[in-house]
Amino acid sequence: MRESIGEDEYGSFDPDDLPNLNAIGPAMGGGNDFEKYAVAVIIVFGALIIGGLMAASMTFGHRNGFLFALGGATSAWISGNALLLDRPRIYALFVGIAALMLIASTITLVT
Repeated sequence: MRESIGEDEYGSFDPDDLPNLNAIGPAMGGGNDFEKYAVAVIIVFGALIIGGLMAASMTFGHRNGFLFALGGATSAWISGNALLLDRPRIYALFVGIAALMLIASTITLVT
């Protein structure tokens, strides 16, 4: 994983690099750094989908659908923390759990 400006592998910063810490965007790093923007889009639309499933389940009175969506949201939240801690297998596990729970929520809402 690439460190940002002035950051070593342990996350500590050099005090001399403080003016450069807020420099972000594709220009920094010399390449296409659109991962941050892609992750932001995934997070926003994922939150809209999960929130929509929770709201629809509450509106139609499907308690199980709401609980599945809540479990999917919690699993997605845990996977985000696993991604921050650089644990790809745990991230993949919790993304899979979230997907299964959201599919179950959708099935309970449709049936």
